[in-house]
Amino acid sequence: MTFEEMERTLHFILEQQAQISGNVQRHDENLLVIETKLGQLGDVMLKLADSHVLLVNSHKQLADAHARSEQAHRQLEERVDAFIVFVEKYISSRNGGEKAAQ
Repeated sequence: MTFEEMERTLHFILEQQAQISGNVQRHDENLLVIETKLGQLGDVMLKLADSHVLLVNSHKQLADAHARSEQAHRQLEERVDAFIVFVEKYISSRNGGEKAAQ
């Protein structure tokens, strides 16, 4: 191998080493960006999990309120039905036992 060939080979190796170093630096920078975004994504996931817990609790409260409302509605219907029976009996007794004309 001549001196010129050795010089070209050495120059090629140095260029390759420079390119590799540049690539490694860019990869390191990209990795830092990815790590930062991954940390941000983790924060978002934690907030989402917290929001989910709040939503589940709100849903449970809403379901409980709905059940209470249904119970109150049933009780009201029973009372209205009883009142209707009472009024019908009252009217019937005032009409001599006959039902009122409809």
